[in-house]
Amino acid sequence: MRPFCRATFSFCEVLKMSAYKNYAQWVRHWLERKEQLVKKSTYSAYVNITVNHLIPQFGHWPLRRFNEERIQEYALLLLRHGRLDGNGGLSERSARDIIVVLKNSLREAMKLKLLPTTEISIRFPNRQERYKIHVLSKIVQQRLIQAIYLNLSNKSAGILLALYTGLRIGEICGLKWGDIDFDNKLVHVRRTLQRVYRKNLDGSGQSQIIISAPKTHSSLRSVPLSSLLIPVLRKLSSDNVDNFFLSGTIKSVEVRTFRTFFENFLRKNNIDKVNFHALRHTFATRCIEAGGDCKTVSELLGHATVNMTLNLYVHPQIEQKRKCVELLNDFF
Repeated sequence: MRPFCRATFSFCEVLKMSAYKNYAQWVRHWLERKEQLVKKSTYSAYVNITVNHLIPQFGHWPLRRFNEERIQEYALLLLRHGRLDGNGGLSERSARDIIVVLKNSLREAMKLKLLPTTEISIRFPNRQERYKIHVLSKIVQQRLIQAIYLNLSNKSAGILLALYTGLRIGEICGLKWGDIDFDNKLVHVRRTLQRVYRKNLDGSGQSQIIISAPKTHSSLRSVPLSSLLIPVLRKLSSDNVDNFFLSGTIKSVEVRTFRTFFENFLRKNNIDKVNFHALRHTFATRCIEAGGDCKTVSELLGHATVNMTLNLYVHPQIEQKRKCVELLNDFF
């Protein structure tokens, strides 16, 4: 593979690159183009990464200085010393997000012939530990359900809904009563709510609430409602289909407000603290334990691929592996 620094540039290519004296100028132009093409939340993430990480590191670099080796070194640097407060490295996920933005901006430069087209393949160290998910035990799950029934409200019903449907917290905050189909016992996931801090290229910024379509096409889905949920939801339902599920009014409940409610609800009912996403993990785990196939569970969760569901939730125990091997005895 030929690195950029060894490339031979034609006279026309040099003229094109001269319009962008450094990466900072180019990436600002790239962001202006992207703003019209991606969701507001995605654009905000791109700007935050660019302002906080890419411009401070590469802003003065000429485009021709980039090559795979230097980007690989930067990826490893992020893992060791990438935190903005100077206290160590970033998580692999955060580092990957930064590298994705950098690579995307450089690929656009390649399309415009500002750089020679070449592959950029970045490797991250093998993780020693699998991502650990938190799942409520069946006893804790029953205690939580009982507490919800004893303290029923729109918000506590939101906790119950997460346990029985696996919806993400942003999807529940964006849910309206018009999304609940009582006749067909379905909940339609059509939008998600999130507060995004939008940073400007000059370093200033402000946060804003964004209600938009879910993050991927597969997240747009219809999830069947358990027969146990129907009477609970009917008791709380609103005649106005535009009212939000959690508030019962046309005003939404923010994610952080609902998350705080959840944490306080656990504490008041003497249940150990877990993050809200544990409810989604619990739903998926119970579905798998009950014999649900991975394809179905993946679609219920709105995962982009079945592999994501397999990697997170399907971990056969040694007894299950032994039983599988013993099945071969029937062939001999």
